Amino acid sequence: MAMFNSELFTGAMEKIKHKYLLTNIVSMRMRQIARGEPAMVDQKDMEIIDVALKEVADGLLEPKMPEKPLTTGDIFE
Repeated sequence: MAMFNSELFTGAMEKIKHKYLLTNIVSMRMRQIARGEPAMVDQKDMEIIDVALKEVADGLLEPKMPEKPLTTGDIFE
């Protein structure tokens, strides 16, 4: 049994080429959904990882750069 839908993963990789960045975005989104944030796609019988991957593949999630460079103080406040 696969851990996630490989077609959704491939689609997400087409949107976000860097696999480590994709992993971070998907895991953060999974945590948000698990805490009760509404999904942006139909969850019909999908695992939470597939929901997050589909949101990326559909172009609903994408990385954004901070407006200003982060400093240690920004991270460890």
